[in-house]
Amino acid sequence: MVIWYVNHYARPPSHGGSGRPNFLARELIKLGHRVLVVAASHHHIRSEPVPEVGLYEPREFDGVPFLFLPTRPYRGNTLRRYMNMQDFSRGVGGLLESVKSGVVQAPDVMIASSAHIFVYRPVRRVARRLGARVIFEVRDLWPLSLVEIAGLHPWHPAVKWMERIEREAYETADAVVSLLPNAMEHMGPRGLSADRFHWIPNGVSASEWQGEPAPLPTDLQSAMDRYRDLGKLVVVYTGAHGPPNALDQLLDLAAAGSGHRPYQFLLIGDGILKESLQSEARKRSADFLSFFPPISASAARSAMRQADVCFIGWQDKPIYRCGISANKLFEYLMSGTPVLHAVSRCADPVQIAGAGISVPPYRPAELDGALRKLAAMTPAERNAMGARGREYVLKHHEWSILGRRYAELCERLISAGV
Repeated sequence: MVIWYVNHYARPPSHGGSGRPNFLARELIKLGHRVLVVAASHHHIRSEPVPEVGLYEPREFDGVPFLFLPTRPYRGNTLRRYMNMQDFSRGVGGLLESVKSGVVQAPDVMIASSAHIFVYRPVRRVARRLGARVIFEVRDLWPLSLVEIAGLHPWHPAVKWMERIEREAYETADAVVSLLPNAMEHMGPRGLSADRFHWIPNGVSASEWQGEPAPLPTDLQSAMDRYRDLGKLVVVYTGAHGPPNALDQLLDLAAAGSGHRPYQFLLIGDGILKESLQSEARKRSADFLSFFPPISASAARSAMRQADVCFIGWQDKPIYRCGISANKLFEYLMSGTPVLHAVSRCADPVQIAGAGISVPPYRPAELDGALRKLAAMTPAERNAMGARGREYVLKHHEWSILGRRYAELCERLISAGV
């Protein structure tokens, strides 16, 4: 079977690290399928742009074929980023010529992965011309995320336009794969029948956690050792510092609790809110927050392993009733370190696995209490929590398991002659 995985922001490991498209493609190839990952030449997640020579021609990275479509460069959330999305959507339509000329083989299944929702219509048009089945993969709920998280008005023209595409996708796709377990609550009223809904979440690669851990940058390692020597609970966060990551709730800890503060946060990464978070931390004398620059994925795994606790938080928004599927959360669980999770409204893997403590977001007193409880535990008690998390994620979220589920879905669509 030939499967095209169309994802604007896909990139090979050598250009910014592995992601869901790369991991799933590897597993599908192991199962005997021929996979082509279709991605953009320029986007903000890539570490460097694709050379202009050879676009529209497959090239292999670590055994996974990629085909890059030409898109213009951009910085930030500007009009040029939107135009970059439209470049990619138009480029998908041009793949018909690549099939006609024999550059690529026609697909049996096309996966339209909604890094943005505009990709669905061109994927469906190409699939209809080539007689392929269409899977609409919903990573984020567009445009609901723009309304509830970014604050766009529900009647904004862009929101209404995306709603039309969203409804069309739920009504016409042969199958819908959601990363969120309870998304049918949102999708059903918008045209998706229950028999076409499939939950295939994000996952982890056990092989990436084998071998010797990578060394941490000197300043980060020194800080980790220093705070541990002071008897502090070392709490690590790795990743983006932006609105969805809800790190601002940590600032409220400055006014919570009293007396000795037995914990120290090491916040590793970058993002549009990092400078404001640092400035506000200084204003509030929140010296329990330490900020560090981004580090490599392998070093981040080392930081997670060395931490006493890993932290992840969310905004307090109704959208999370559909579930969560952050890569970071599953990496935390895989590290074998207990997780402090500020979340509400959803099925919570941390609670399900018994892998840490969960509290409602933006409840500083409860967050402070959870931190003090974790600090009072023995290392053996915390290690037991972490071990349960690792066992859970290997059983339910290893990419080999998720890849088999995707392969079975593709095979059912073909054999059923949908």
